[in-house]
This record gives sequence, C-alpha cells and structure tokens, in this order.
Amino acid sequence: MKKRIVQNIWLFTLLLITLARAGEQNWIQESIDLTINTKFSAAEALLNDRIASGDSTIDVWFYYASVLNSKMAHFESYNDSSDFLEILNKVENKAQRHLSKASLPEAEKALFLFYRGSALGYRAFYEGKREQWFSALSDGLKSIDDLQNAVQLDSTLYDAWLGLGVYKYWRSTKLKFLLWTPFVDDLREEGIEDIKKAIRQSKHSAYMAMHQLIYILLDYGRYDEALFYAQKVIEAYPQSPFMWWAYAHTYYKMRANKKALEAYDILLSLVEADPGANPSHRITCHLRKAEIYKRMGQYNNCAIECRLGLNMKFKDFLTVTGKKNFVKLKQLLQECIRK
Repeated sequence: MKKRIVQNIWLFTLLLITLARAGEQNWIQESIDLTINTKFSAAEALLNDRIASGDSTIDVWFYYASVLNSKMAHFESYNDSSDFLEILNKVENKAQRHLSKASLPEAEKALFLFYRGSALGYRAFYEGKREQWFSALSDGLKSIDDLQNAVQLDSTLYDAWLGLGVYKYWRSTKLKFLLWTPFVDDLREEGIEDIKKAIRQSKHSAYMAMHQLIYILLDYGRYDEALFYAQKVIEAYPQSPFMWWAYAHTYYKMRANKKALEAYDILLSLVEADPGANPSHRITCHLRKAEIYKRMGQYNNCAIECRLGLNMKFKDFLTVTGKKNFVKLKQLLQECIRK
C-alpha cells in the first residue's frame, strides 16, 4: 500500500518531461514531441548532438534528465539510472552555483529554483520507484519548497504552478497518509485550478498538464471533464501511446465499453507497430479488453483476448507489472471458461 501511495504522489514529476523554461528554441519543442511520442532514442540523439556541439547549459541537461526519466518510467527499467542520477547532479550543481550569487535578479532566482526543484522532484520519483521511502519524501518536499519559492518570486512561472497543482491534489487525497497528518485542508479544487492555469498559459507544457489533469479528474469522479481533455491530447498527438493510454483509460473508467474497446484497439496497434515497445503494454491492452468484454457479458470474446495475451511471444521480457497482468489474464480466462 505504501509503495502505491508514494508512486501516485510523485506522479507529478513525470509532468516535468515537457517543461520548457529556456525560451523558444526549436530543439526543446522537438525533444518534447519525440518524448511524448515515445521516440526516446531520437530524443537522446538530438540532445547528444547539442552537447557534442558545445552546449553545456543547464537547459540541455535538464531536458536530457526529462527524456531518461520518461524512458525509465515507460519501460519500467532502471538501465539508465546511473546516467540519470549523474545528469540530475549536473542540473542541481549548475542551479546551485547561480543561486549562490548575491546579486541574482529575482526572475533568474525563480528560474533556477525551478530547475533545482524539478531535479529534486525527478530524484524523489526515482527513489519512490526504488522503495527508498524516506529519501523520496525528503527530496519531494524540498522540491515543493523550491517550486513554491519560485512562484512567489515570479508568478508567471507557469510550469512551476503545474507541479504545485498536482502536488496539492494528491496531498489532499493520498499524501496525508504518508505524512502522518490525517487532518489536512482539502486543496483538490485549488490544485486543479493551478493545473488549468498552466494549461492556459504554458505554451510547451500545456498538453502534459492536460494529461495529468485527466487522471486527477478521473480520480475525482469528474469523467465528462476528463474526457474533454482526453480528446484534446489525442487531437494534438494522434500517434502517441502515452496520450492514448490516458484516452483509453478515460472511457474504461466511464464504463463506455464500446468506445474503450475502440481506443484500446488503436493503442494496441501503436504498440505492436513499434519494434522497441514495452512488451508488457501488449499484455495490459489485452487484459483491459478482456475485462471490458467480461463487463459486457461477452465471455467468448473475453477468453479470446486472454489467450491472445497469454500466447504472446515476448513473455520472457515482461516487467513486474506485465507479469502481474499475465497472472490476471490466466485467472480471467478460467472465469470466462466457467461461464
């Protein structure tokens, strides 16, 4: 239970993969688009080219950490953890050097607080995934302090409002148990408004703000509003498995069975067309479709989906989540056969 709480709480750090705080450089938007479309190797190549050409600014290292963070989360793998932690240290050290200057203008101070807070947030998410609970909590709260101080200095730092908004929502629902403070203010509405502020004002992070808002609204039971944003992210990124997961999950939670099946079919086709996809995502798609058919009382179709998932060729490469869902498919198949 504790593990699930921590992972949900620090979901907000995944938002940071699209935070553009370095102006209007085309390479930033390109790295964001590649990451959202799960083209991680291309995103890494783009950033490595900039580094090789002499770019050693905090921006390029920040976006490199963003790509690796998303890549590890997507594949549920820690193969890049050494590079990831090293890059985070670079971001923190560069930010700290600027923050140590006595005459730093407030706008610049806010920006480097944002960078340092974001790096701490990334580390907190990583530590939570590795079940390093106290380190995750410590770094996570430091991250929030930096982001709060950043917006106090510069209220137009909309990407920081995004992280704070997600934090406020989950603090009101799950984080209070981890902090051992069961009586906390209900900041869900305030958190949602902070995220919407980022959606309205932040040019580059708007769609990832929508993506996280979808899951928050589903948790809150505001399904129609979640669907509004789910449709917008699909329109913007029609080839992104990342966005299709949110879209399909919205219909799944709404129990709009036919629409959910259509969405998972498209998502499955995107996963199958990608030779570098996470094999566990195929298992999850088949499981969700099987569960939907069971809801509809279509037990033969439920069994077909279970067998498709269980007969998959890449079972040896399943992640922990994939293995759990594989077991669920076996159990569901037996239930369908008995009907």
